[in-house]
Amino acid sequence: MQWQRKIYEIFDDMEDIMTNKITEINNQAALITAGNLTRFLGKHVTVDMSKASLKKMINIGDTFDPEEIVAGVYLPVTGAINGSSLFILPKESAFIMSDILLKRKLGTTRKLTKIDESALKETGNIISGCYLSTLSNTYKIKLIEHIPQFSFDMFGAILSQIISKFAKKADEALFIEIRYNIHPVKIAAYYLLLFDSSDIQLILEKQ
Repeated sequence: MQWQRKIYEIFDDMEDIMTNKITEINNQAALITAGNLTRFLGKHVTVDMSKASLKKMINIGDTFDPEEIVAGVYLPVTGAINGSSLFILPKESAFIMSDILLKRKLGTTRKLTKIDESALKETGNIISGCYLSTLSNTYKIKLIEHIPQFSFDMFGAILSQIISKFAKKADEALFIEIRYNIHPVKIAAYYLLLFDSSDIQLILEKQ
């Protein structure tokens, strides 16, 4: 029917607008992140690929095997959005990043020490801060980052821990796939912002 078609068109338009806004935020944050990592690592960093989308929490498993071992840096976020920020490095990416951070020969790290964990936690904190600052500055909203925590465990275990502690009402996630180019390697990483869907919709609907 005509009125049903009109409603579908409105929803499609709203979805397109939100997708465009998320893409804009992601592009800005990716550039800032590359610059900050370049200074932090002392090596030139570029972003080969950064793709952002909104995902239902139940669909995140389409990307990650719950039993996949990952390094996760997560921190509570309060303010205009209440939830949790999560930076993920798959196991092999975490090992490569540790080698770069601690100036080891590539391929050296096969187990994370406390020093590795501390370096990765600081890296994740920098990246999370870039995305949250971009979101905050773009929409003139207050976002408060809290103390980051580090975990090296199965993805499903880390996600469950975050939801139970910091994001109990989370039903959606801003899900970003990133490929960092740190010559001579490329590092796969993921950034997630877990939140109640009503929070992000109110923000993205701001002009």
